Amino acid sequence: MEFIGWTVVLVVPVVYLLVALAQVQAASFAVASAADAASRILEVEPGESAVAHARVAVSLALSDQGVDADPATALSVGCADAACTGAVVRVQAGVDLPVLASAGVGRDVVVVDAERAVTLAVSKGGAP
Repeated sequence: MEFIGWTVVLVVPVVYLLVALAQVQAASFAVASAADAASRILEVEPGESAVAHARVAVSLALSDQGVDADPATALSVGCADAACTGAVVRVQAGVDLPVLASAGVGRDVVVVDAERAVTLAVSKGGAP
């Protein structure tokens, strides 16, 4: 009986920790690849449609790793300089930890993000 008690006390927290760390790692990989994909699109495509296409790329990258985040709020693009020839792309997503999500604890417990600096594409007319 003592063996079963110690097994539960030691093994259950370790398994929980491994599952939680795996989910955080997957979310971290997802936001990094989403930021990379969005920055690549903004580098080669000029105009307002580039941001819409970057949101699609963010959505695909996040869903590939099972991260349920709204790409409209997960992606933010800000000018890096006054002329807005460069930008900072940031992707942010919350992680649902096992048991805590079902207990009502939100995604704000663990939030992962990734930033990339990018030189924006310039249209043939000269405006970014």
